[in-house]
Amino acid sequence: MTLRKLHLVAIAACLAAAAPASAQSVPKPASVEVVTVAGLGSATILTYKAQFVSADPATRRVVLEVPSGERWAVIAPPLVGDLSSFRVGQNLVIRKLPGVVTAIGKVGKGQPTEVLNEVVVNEGLPGLPEGFGLREISIAAPVVSVDPAAGTVSFPGPDGYLRTLKAANATVLVDLQALQPGTTVKFTYVEGLAINAVQ
Repeated sequence: MTLRKLHLVAIAACLAAAAPASAQSVPKPASVEVVTVAGLGSATILTYKAQFVSADPATRRVVLEVPSGERWAVIAPPLVGDLSSFRVGQNLVIRKLPGVVTAIGKVGKGQPTEVLNEVVVNEGLPGLPEGFGLREISIAAPVVSVDPAAGTVSFPGPDGYLRTLKAANATVLVDLQALQPGTTVKFTYVEGLAINAVQ
């Protein structure tokens, strides 16, 4: 994965899972597509369109604008690198693919909905559509619900919005089935993200 692609995937991660700058709802996707991913089954790809507005290098605060004119402020992680590589008015097409839970463990010192670690990775979710990158997130989050039959668990993501994700393998499924709603645990999961700069 090139450095430029890492930059774009990281910004996509920010938009796809960032809290709005004010008391707004998250942007509505421009389109929704259902695909079949090996090892995951049916998955929904959410496509967003946004424009790069500004960035503050000191705070790493990036402002993005969607076609409706609404703006969102997100904090760009260090792996984005030099924010000056983005142009004011640059149009971005962002696609997000919910992934799978790869590990469940004890929280340690984490607070509820606190991101403990986030990295861009090259492997971890086979069968992704072409052009997708991956980010792996570890978060301390309360269990909202568990569906043992479906092999899924629901918990709030970094933005406070609910994630319902499948267990990636049999080991995680066993850990998932032992979870109790209301308990705060450490979830590690991967998500697929893709972004393209367009004219």
